[in-house]
Amino acid sequence: MEVLVFIGLAVALVLGLIGFFGRCRACGSWAHAFYPGHAADIPHGKASIVCKHCGDRQHKGEVSADGPVAWMSGGSGQFHEDGSYTGDSGTFADGGGGGGGE
Repeated sequence: MEVLVFIGLAVALVLGLIGFFGRCRACGSWAHAFYPGHAADIPHGKASIVCKHCGDRQHKGEVSADGPVAWMSGGSGQFHEDGSYTGDSGTFADGGGGGGGE
């Protein structure tokens, strides 16, 4: 029983640290660390991570005219014509995974 309590506390600690250090710098939302939005300003070649709570944008990558994005953290992804985003899940800092039509 003590082992399960220890494992639970360790998982809670790790998730708490991720949430704290990945929180939105504008509003402080911890959910931003786990579920960020993605947006592209294709005419200017900028890709941003967007807080879904307050809408704050942070320039975090470069996007080409046809949609591929290279994140400053080393990851990559693709913005589609409909505004949706899909990315590799190999990096943490860019939010990885698929996203909505931010």
